[in-house]
Amino acid sequence: MKSLLIAFSLFITTGITAKIQYVSDSLTIYYRTGPTHQFRIVGTLAAGQGVDVITADEKNKATQIRLASGRKVWVDTKQLMADKPSSLLLQEQAIVLQELTNNSNEQISDLQQELIQARDLASRSQALQQQVTQLEYDKELLEQKNKIISERSRYDLLTAGGVVAFVGLLLGLVLPRFIRRRRNDVWR
Repeated sequence: MKSLLIAFSLFITTGITAKIQYVSDSLTIYYRTGPTHQFRIVGTLAAGQGVDVITADEKNKATQIRLASGRKVWVDTKQLMADKPSSLLLQEQAIVLQELTNNSNEQISDLQQELIQARDLASRSQALQQQVTQLEYDKELLEQKNKIISERSRYDLLTAGGVVAFVGLLLGLVLPRFIRRRRNDVWR
C-alpha cells in the first residue's frame, strides 16, 4: 500500500498538467532545485516569461515548474501570476497596434488608388459628356443645313421646272408659227 501511495504521489507530482503561468513583473526571479529556500539557486527567469506549472507545494509556498529545456525546478508561488504581466500585454498590444497600423495604411493606399481611378473615370466621363454635347450641337447644325439644302433643292427644281415649262410653251407657240410660215411660203 505504501508503494502504491508513493507511486500515486509521484504520478501527481510528475503528471503533465500543462497549466501556464507567468513570471511576475519583477525583473527576475530565482529558481531552485527544491521547494524551500534551503535548496540552492540554479538560475533566474526573466519577467513575463511563461512557464509550465507541474505542481504546487502549499506548505512551503513553492511551485514546481518545467523550463523550456525540460528541466524541473522550483520557484516561490507568490512570484508567479495567472495573468500575463503588463509588460508582456503591452508588447502584445504594440504588435497588434503595428499590424492594425499596417492594415490601415494598406487600406488608405487602396482607397487612394480607388480615388485616383474614380477621378480618372470622372474626368473621362466629363470629356465624353462634352463630346456628346458637341456631337448633338453638330447634329443640329447638320440638320439645319440639310433642311436649307432640301429647300434650296426644291426651289431649284421648281425653278428648273418653270424654265422648262416656259421654254416648252415658247417653243410650242413659236415653232408652229415659224414652221407654218415656211410651209405657207413653200406651198403658195
